[in-house]
This record gives sequence, structure tokens and C-alpha cells, in this order.
Amino acid sequence: MNSACMSSRYGSGSAVGVPGRRIAGRLLVARQSRVLGLILLSACLAAPGCSRQVKRQWKYRSLDVAMQTALPEDLSRSNADDRREAVARLAESGDHARPEVFHVLDAVARTDPVSQIRCIAIRGLARYKDDRPVGTMLAVLQAAKAGDKAIPADDDVRWEALHTLAELDQRKALAGTQREIARDLAIRMAEFDSSRSVRITATEMLSCFKDRAVLSPLIRLLRERDFAIAERAELSLIALTGKTHDFDADAWEAWVAQTPDPFASAGQIPQTTRPAPPSWFEKQQRAIRRALRLGGWD
Repeated sequence: MNSACMSSRYGSGSAVGVPGRRIAGRLLVARQSRVLGLILLSACLAAPGCSRQVKRQWKYRSLDVAMQTALPEDLSRSNADDRREAVARLAESGDHARPEVFHVLDAVARTDPVSQIRCIAIRGLARYKDDRPVGTMLAVLQAAKAGDKAIPADDDVRWEALHTLAELDQRKALAGTQREIARDLAIRMAEFDSSRSVRITATEMLSCFKDRAVLSPLIRLLRERDFAIAERAELSLIALTGKTHDFDADAWEAWVAQTPDPFASAGQIPQTTRPAPPSWFEKQQRAIRRALRLGGWD
């Protein structure tokens, strides 16, 4: 092939071929970038150091997909692991307060057959700043048979729901009849629940209610043989009254009977419950030990 033919076929490269090669090069770079991004994403999802939260965010980039997975139409054909991951994605999402997300978390907390999934949903509802989750928690704690608004809860679910209810009360989300129901539930669970952890949490929650109705149950709990429960009862009484009678149930009963307003000093810390400062002898001991350590004789 002569030079003229070569020029006719390729000579336009100086005018057209160079830009074409540039476009092709850019397309190649863009393709390589996408491939590299997919490789990095796959490596992140497979790497042990990549957090499960990040993996969930990539797996359920659409909250609609997460909601459909968390609350499927046919529960019997769904996978519990997929439901758990989808519920966790909804619970940790920045859009957790959306009405449709609340509907899913509410339904899962009340009705999912897997306790761990219910606990994750309840934990997600604990992030709410309004009173929407209150009804959910009360339904979970009151469920006694399958025909109720919620299926009966095991120890873990009851503990999670009670803890969330206490958090909601601290945000002033409980009011009126709902608060009275929560108080009565806490009293019953503190005295009679089968779970020790639930009883301890319920006893702590009673410190939220400045109501004479909680004083007698707390005093009865002082007589428990389980010191952890008795200690929480004493601490709740201290928080409510600002007084202490050193676990003496009889002394508490006498004091409540003769005190017109037992909550007048609520929030104060009695002197006997404050840690004592170190004595002069203890200070000297600490100084000597410090000097020995500095001198290398320890």
C-alpha cells in the first residue's frame, strides 16, 4: 500500500483520530473506575473489618426493600436472617421516624416469632422522640395469649420493652391513662415476673413515679432475699423521697405512714449514701505508696 493510500485511510488521524482516541481513553478510564469501585465494594462487604451496619446499608440501599423484607406478606416463606438484617437497617436508619417505617417496626415488635428480631425492632422504637411507641410497648408487656394485640413475650423481649418504656417516660412521652398502666405493669413485674433481670429493671422504673402507689411495693421488695432487687428498691425509694432507712422495711413503713408529703425532698442525696472522703490516715498511706512507686521500691 502506497503512502497516498495510507494518508487517505489514516491521515485524518491528526484531525479526527486523536479526539477519537481521547474519547475512547476516557470511556476506558470510566469503565475501569466502575470495575474498581465494584471490586472495592465486594472487598468491603467480604472483609471482616467492614461493619455489619455498612453491609446492611449497601444491601438495603432502598428502605422500601428493607420494609418488604422485614414484614413480608407470607412470613412462613421468609428467612429469619434476612428479616433480622432488614429490621436492623430500618432501626438504625436516619428515616426511622417515617410513618411507614414505624408501621413496620411496630408490627415486627408485636408479632414476629423470633425474639431477637422483636428486640431489634423494640430497640429501634426506643430512638423515637414522640409517644408513638408507647402503645407498642404496652401491648408487648400486656400480651398473655396469642389472640392479643401482640404475641406473648419471652424474658428478653419483656426486658427490652420495659427498658424502652422507661426511656420514653424520661422523655415525657407517657401521660394520662398510659402512664397509669405503665406504673401498674412495673409494680406487677417488679414483684412477680419470672425473670430476675426484668424484676430489677421494673424496680428501677418505679423510681419514675412520684405516686404513693409505688411506695408499698418498693418497701415489700426490701424484704427480698435477692440483694440486687432489694438494693434497687432502696435506691428507687431514695430517688423518690431523698431519704434512706438503710434497707429497713419497717422503718420505711413507719416513715411513710407519718409523712404527709414523702416526695418533698425527691432528687436529693442523703448524707449517709454519699461516699465518705478519705481519712487522714488513708491519705498518708496513699502518699507513702506513691512515694515508693516513684522511688522504684514498689
